[in-house]
Amino acid sequence: MKEHFKTILEAFENAGIEVNTAEFSITEYSLNTDLSFKFRNLDEFLEFLHLTAPSDEERAETINTILIEEGIDPSGFFYVNFYSPKVAEL
Repeated sequence: MKEHFKTILEAFENAGIEVNTAEFSITEYSLNTDLSFKFRNLDEFLEFLHLTAPSDEERAETINTILIEEGIDPSGFFYVNFYSPKVAEL
């Protein structure tokens, strides 16, 4: 595992949030929160999310589309700003 990923996972642990349940936004800038991280490119982000198997292709393509729609080059760096999943109010 990349050292960068260990730092991110420690931040999630400190925040009490499970990585696989966290929601996120992708931007060209950091929101300066404890859960805002820079990724070198889409491949690195997909590796962090463990979306590298052929069965993950649809989810990877969805993330790629989000980047393009936001005007972010998937081969360049970007920030992922994670946050707790929203709970619906009744």
